[in-house]
Amino acid sequence: MSDPHVTRLFGGPGSGKTTALLDRVDEMLDDGVAVRDILVVSYTRAAAAEIRERLAERLDRSPKSLKGNVCTMHAKAYELLDLSRGDVVGEEHKKEFCESYGLDFEGEYDSNRRRSATSTTMGNKVIATSQWLQRTRRDVADWYDVPFQWDVEEVRLPPDIDPNAQTGNKYTPTWSSDDDRLDVPEAIRAWRAHKGEEGVVGFADMLERVKQRSLVPNVDHLVIDEFQDITTLQHEVYEEWKPHMESVLIAGDDDQVVYAWQGADPALLLEADPDEDVVLPNSYRLPSNVLNVVNRQIRHITERQEKDLKPRKEGGSVEAVRSPSMLDLVRNVRDTIETTDEDTVMVLFRARYQLFQFMEEFTSLGIPYTSLTDMRMWTDRLEGYVRAIEKTEADEHMTGLEARRLAEMLADSAFGTGERDDLFDALDDLKERNDARLEDFEVAPDFVQEYAPFTPGPASAADMLTRTSNFQERSVKAYFDGPYAGMDADRVRVGTIHSAKGREADHVFVCTDLTEKVVEQMAASVEEGDLPEGVTFEKGTDPVPVLTDNERRVFYVGMSRARERLVVLENLIDGAPTLPIDVLINNAPSETTLDELMEEAQRPQEAVEGAAD
Repeated sequence: MSDPHVTRLFGGPGSGKTTALLDRVDEMLDDGVAVRDILVVSYTRAAAAEIRERLAERLDRSPKSLKGNVCTMHAKAYELLDLSRGDVVGEEHKKEFCESYGLDFEGEYDSNRRRSATSTTMGNKVIATSQWLQRTRRDVADWYDVPFQWDVEEVRLPPDIDPNAQTGNKYTPTWSSDDDRLDVPEAIRAWRAHKGEEGVVGFADMLERVKQRSLVPNVDHLVIDEFQDITTLQHEVYEEWKPHMESVLIAGDDDQVVYAWQGADPALLLEADPDEDVVLPNSYRLPSNVLNVVNRQIRHITERQEKDLKPRKEGGSVEAVRSPSMLDLVRNVRDTIETTDEDTVMVLFRARYQLFQFMEEFTSLGIPYTSLTDMRMWTDRLEGYVRAIEKTEADEHMTGLEARRLAEMLADSAFGTGERDDLFDALDDLKERNDARLEDFEVAPDFVQEYAPFTPGPASAADMLTRTSNFQERSVKAYFDGPYAGMDADRVRVGTIHSAKGREADHVFVCTDLTEKVVEQMAASVEEGDLPEGVTFEKGTDPVPVLTDNERRVFYVGMSRARERLVVLENLIDGAPTLPIDVLINNAPSETTLDELMEEAQRPQEAVEGAAD
C-alpha cells in the first residue's frame, strides 16, 4: 500500500470538466501508463457510457473494450464479487416482499406511467429507507433520520415523540398489544431477511461486501467523476481502494448534487484533503446574464466551493413567467423552433408525471422530439423508420441501417407472405459483401419492397408501427400530417432535471413546480430557524416558503443548461406544489414585481451588493 498523489478537480457548469478529466487520462497514457491500469468511475451508467465513448474515440478503439476500465462503482463491485444477473434484487423481489408483508408497492414501470402526483407508497418508503440507511452508514434504529415524513396514524414513530409509546428508547421501544401500526425498523429487518432468503443483493449490499472483503480493482490509477454525488458508503469503498493506488483524481461540482435523496453528500468532496486543487475558470456554456442568475440562486448555500466562473460571452436572456398554461409553454417551444434555424430546446420538469402533461399537448404539433429519460420517444430506431418511409415515398435510396430500422418496426402485415427475417438476412448479406457497416452503404426502395411489399406511405406509417408506445405512434402520425418534415429530433429534448445533467441547449425551459414527495422531504429536513418568522413548513404547504440546499442544487443544474436563453415557469402544473420564483432566486417570498426581480437577478452579484451598500 502507498500514499497516492490525490488531485481534486472542481468544474462548474459548462467548464469542460469531463474534457479536463480525459486530458489527465491522456497525460497518464503519454507517460507510459497502460489503459488497463486506469479505472475511471462515474456515478451513473449514462455518465460512464459517455466517458467511455469519448475515451474510446481518443484511443481509436471500441467503447465496449473499455467497459472494465470505465464504469460505475456498482458495476465494478458486481465484477469484483463475480455476480450474475440473477443474484441482484429486481422489482419482482420488492413486490413479492411487500405483498407478503401487507404493504403497498409501486414498481418502477408503474411510476413511469403515472400521470399524476402522489406521495411515496409505504412499501417503497420502507425499501428506500433501508437503502438510505446503508448508503449513509446508519443503524436501522436511525430510520427516522431519512428525509421522509411519516404519519403517526400509520407508523410507530420513535418513542420520544410518539404519543402512543410506552417505554424504552429508539433501540428498545415497547408498544401496547393493540397497536397495529407499522413498525418501520421491523419492516426494514424483514426486507433485509427476505433478500437473504432469496439469495439476492442490492447495490448497497454489493458495496458493503466489497468493503468488508477488502476487494480492490487491479489498477494503479483511480479517477472518480461526479464525486459530489457519492454516498458515505461509496466513500468508504473509495477510502478502501485509495491506498492501493499510485495516483487518484476526484472530479466534481458540489453545487450540482442531484442525488441527495439517495444519500449523496457534497461534504465528502468539500472536505477531501488533496495534494493538489484545480478549479476550472471558464464556462464554455453560460452567457453572462444566465450565469448571474444561477450564481444568485446558488449563493444561498453557505458551505460550497466558490468557482468564480467566467461567462462564455456577454448577454443571453433570462425570462420568468407566472401561471402559464401548458398550451402557453407548447406554443413558446413551437415559436422558438419556427423562428430559429438550428437552435436547440430543452424542456425540464421536476418529475415524470409533469413531463407527461407536456407531452400530451406537445405531441399533436408534429414536432419530432427526444426524451432525456428512459421513456421511448424519437429513438434512433424510430428516427431510422421515419427516414426510410420518407425516402421510400420519394423513391430515394436509404442507408442499410434505415432499412434495418424499417424492418424492425414494421407490422408483420407489411411483409405479406414473407418473413421479417428474410429482409434481415438480405441486409446482412449486403453488409458482408460490402465489408461495411449498415450505415455505410445504401439500398434502393425496390430492394426493401421486395421483402416488405406493403411498406406504407406517410399517411399510414403510424398505423403500421409495431412494438412502440402510444406517444410514439401519435408523434409519427402528427409528424407526417405537419410541416416539420426532415427536422432533427434532437433539436427538442424533454425530460426531468435529473436527466439533463451533463447536457445543454440553446433555449432551456425549467418548470419550478414540485411534487408532494419533494415537499414532504423538504419539510422533514427544514429547521424552524431557517423559516421566516411566523411561517410553518409542513407536508402540505403550498407554495413553499423556502428552498432546501438539496433542492436548490437540483434547480441549479436545470437552470445552468442554457447556452442562450433561460425561461423559468412558476405554477405551470395544476395541483402541484408551487416553488415561487422569488423563493427560488432569493430564498424568501417578496413583494418585488417579477420584472424587477429578474432584472436585478441578471446583474453581476458585486453590482447588486455595491448598490445595497
